[in-house]
Amino acid sequence: MADFNEEQLKRISFHLLTVNNPKARQHLLRNKGKASDFFCLEPRQLELAGLFPAEIKAVREQNWAAAEKEVARLKANHIQVIFSEDKDYPPLLNEIYAPPDFIYFTGNREILAKTKLAVVGSRRGGTYGQSVINRILPECIRAGLVIVSGMAYGIDSMAHRAAIRENGATIGVNAGGLLHLNPPGNSGLIGKIIDHGGVISEFPLDVVPRPFLFPVRNRVIAGISKAVLVVEAAMRSGSLITARLAIDQNRDVMAVPGNIDRLLSQGTNYLLQQGAKLITSAADLLEEFGLEHSAPVKPELVLSAKEKKILDLCGENEVKGIDFLVETLNLSTAEIVSLLMGLVLKNLIAEEADGYRRINYG
Repeated sequence: MADFNEEQLKRISFHLLTVNNPKARQHLLRNKGKASDFFCLEPRQLELAGLFPAEIKAVREQNWAAAEKEVARLKANHIQVIFSEDKDYPPLLNEIYAPPDFIYFTGNREILAKTKLAVVGSRRGGTYGQSVINRILPECIRAGLVIVSGMAYGIDSMAHRAAIRENGATIGVNAGGLLHLNPPGNSGLIGKIIDHGGVISEFPLDVVPRPFLFPVRNRVIAGISKAVLVVEAAMRSGSLITARLAIDQNRDVMAVPGNIDRLLSQGTNYLLQQGAKLITSAADLLEEFGLEHSAPVKPELVLSAKEKKILDLCGENEVKGIDFLVETLNLSTAEIVSLLMGLVLKNLIAEEADGYRRINYG
């Protein structure tokens, strides 16, 4: 990592000292010029801008020394800072209202310039959402789109995994500093996301994810992407917040329709009522990006006789439990579990709370 010059250190320090007072930060940037000019202001000017007494004291005493510790930890953890004027800064992010002066990033920064599709949805996304992801995303990934999401459970994870399975690129946007990757239970997946792309944050390294930070995170998900695809979302959800942010940022919003009887379809169907682009296939989505659609080639899967029997028993509309499969097939529990895990890895069945259901690829 290249060394930082004095101006960049001041910008980092300004970010650190105002992280808990974004309103004052934006006021200063709008009215007082560059972040690096921050330390030239008199205490009265800082007070009028909205800084609290403790923040003013820190400015006067610390100057930009606060940034030096942050920079040392950046280097120790192989985390990069990409400033807004850098060539690898996501080009669309500079177009949003109050874009980050810089982002923290870990991964392959070359993918930041590529065309991105954000995919968001419910943390409770289930078999239908997985079926949609399997039906739509693989061809889009093969066409070169970078999949962006928030690394959460449910639809986010499904979208990231689809990109990884297709050996494509994916970017996660964290709701805290990059020393607090979230959610912790997805650490294995997050490691793969970094290997296949990277993780972005606009928060200092020590910031712990909090509920009020997720909408800020969602603004970056939409901001770096050309379009946002919503799959399975309730009416009151972070996914609809991301969609609204995308509209505010002049991004395309697309949604997959769902069963009108399901709560997780209410949000997506509402977006369609409001004019979101209806997506039912990869061709629909690729058309929006001006990319050519070609018939996907499904790899031929070789299944054992026992795997075929399990697939026959696992319908698309009914969950089958392990006990049922053990009794019906007269196999041991260990063997059934092993066969099920193999079918999950082949994306032929999905695990649910009470058992397993076959995935419909359409």
